Amino acid sequence: IKEWRDFPLEIREDFNFLKSSTELNNQKLLYMFLVLIMYSFNNQIRFNNGKFNIPVGKRDFNNSLNKKLRLFKEEIDKKTISFLAKDFREICLDQIEKNDFVYLDPPYLLGAAAYNENNGWNEKDEIDLYNFIDQLNKKKIKFALSNVIEHKGKKHKLLEEWAKKNNYNINILSFNYSNCNYQKNKDSNKKESCEVLITNFKN
Repeated sequence: IKEWRDFPLEIREDFNFLKSSTELNNQKLLYMFLVLIMYSFNNQIRFNNGKFNIPVGKRDFNNSLNKKLRLFKEEIDKKTISFLAKDFREICLDQIEKNDFVYLDPPYLLGAAAYNENNGWNEKDEIDLYNFIDQLNKKKIKFALSNVIEHKGKKHKLLEEWAKKNNYNINILSFNYSNCNYQKNKDSNKKESCEVLITNFKN
C-alpha cells in the first residue's frame, strides 16, 4: 500500500511532464497545480528549471480548506475580477483606480525562505517595488505591504528608511507562525522575525 505522501509526488511528476507540452491555461493542468499547492510544504510554490519541486508538507485537503475554497469561489463569482500573472513592473498604473486597494506580499529580502532561494528576489527588485508603491501613493490609492523589518537580529534598513522617508505607517504584527515547520522551536517563533504591515493610511 502506498503512503499518502506518494499521491502528491505522482501528481507533481505528471504535472511537470504535462507542463512541458501543454498550454498553462489547460484546465486539467490547473487542477493538478491546485492539488500540488494544497499538499506542498507550507502551501508554497517553487519552480526550478521550469519544474515544480516543492516537497510534500504537513498540509492536506480537509473540511476547513474545502469550506474556504467554496466561499472564495462564491465571492469571486459575485464580482468582476481579472487575475493577472505578470511582473508588477508590467502593470499599467492607469488601470488602477483611486477607490481600489492594493495589497502587496513580495518575497522578503531578509531571510531565506524556499520561495526566495538563489537570489530570486534581490535589492533591485525591492527598490523597484518601492517605486511602484510610491506611484500608487501619488495617485492616492490605498496600499498595504507585508514584510519583515527585522530577522534574526538583522534590521531591514532599506525598508525602514523608505517607509519613514515617505511617512508611511509601520504597523507591527504579532503573529506566531508555529505551524511553519521550518521554524527552530516554539520559543524562537516569537523572537526570530518582526513582521510589519506598511500602509499609507491609518486604521
